[in-house]
Amino acid sequence: MFLMAIIRCIMDIQFPGFGIFAPKIEVAWTALQQRYASRITDAELEYLFACLVLGLTSPAYADGDPLLHFEVCRALVGTKLPPDRADAALRTVPTLSQPWVESTREQLESQAAKMGRALQEIYDFNDASAADAGPSEPSRPVNSEEKAA
Repeated sequence: MFLMAIIRCIMDIQFPGFGIFAPKIEVAWTALQQRYASRITDAELEYLFACLVLGLTSPAYADGDPLLHFEVCRALVGTKLPPDRADAALRTVPTLSQPWVESTREQLESQAAKMGRALQEIYDFNDASAADAGPSEPSRPVNSEEKAA
């Protein structure tokens, strides 16, 4: 537990917004395991998780450096998977054992992107102090007039 706290502190410094996404992916990983682990392969489950993380982080990182976005996803997926499996989940589409896995992936990624957009409305990920704020410390929402200025 202590080690995870240290890792999260390092990730918060390295990747703005990490602390905002980490609790969401913690819940998502548990939910995916409970719902799908007995029905699909480990590789498929990890792939679904990686796609969910990609969807969640896309609103905040997709317009920036793609390598940074990939590293954020790798770090978040790596909180639940060993590095080799995290990389495989992010880079490889496994052979699907069930025809519904792909539609589930699309739904998960879409729902996660909606959640990511909602988080983006609450937190200004371009403001380092706001991105470092934890879920209990939201930055002030930015209105569209301020964005245009």
